[in-house]
Amino acid sequence: MSRRHRVARTAAACGIALSLSAITGCGNFFGPDNCYVLPATEAPATEVSAGSPGAANPGAGVAISDSPAAAAAAITGVYQAFFAPATATEDRMALVERGTDFDTEIAGMANHIRTALTTVEIADVVVLDPAHAELRFTLNISGNPVVSNQIGHAVREPNGWKISATTMCGLVTISGGMSQACA
Repeated sequence: MSRRHRVARTAAACGIALSLSAITGCGNFFGPDNCYVLPATEAPATEVSAGSPGAANPGAGVAISDSPAAAAAAITGVYQAFFAPATATEDRMALVERGTDFDTEIAGMANHIRTALTTVEIADVVVLDPAHAELRFTLNISGNPVVSNQIGHAVREPNGWKISATTMCGLVTISGGMSQACA
């Protein structure tokens, strides 16, 4: 990645972090902050648990030799499950490459109001090779886009498609946080 490209991405990330803060009144989506945390009684009644079929990784049933359309559907499912308010923390970690390395950041999402208000839209999934894909995604909070048309990546591991660690690092940065997993 060229220096110019890195500078442009950093500037964009700073702008997105400010947008997230302005819309939600809080600075860090990923992490242990307590800004606008939902009380436990307001948490969703049903949670997707690790025992639910496909809950830990909706992309797990797709063989490497499956069509690009099947891979795209699996990758979309992974991103949607990661941002679904009812997805348990353990299941979110299972959806991310090196997910346990991001345990603090993912756990910080658990009762955060932004988690309950966030949806993801996926577009333009392109399978680059049997183990890597690129896509565009938009994050909405209360229906308002706050992260638009961002490039994300997915990696295929033996147990299915996952959000790439580099994309997770980008999400942590966009939210104004820092992660040891990204060092």
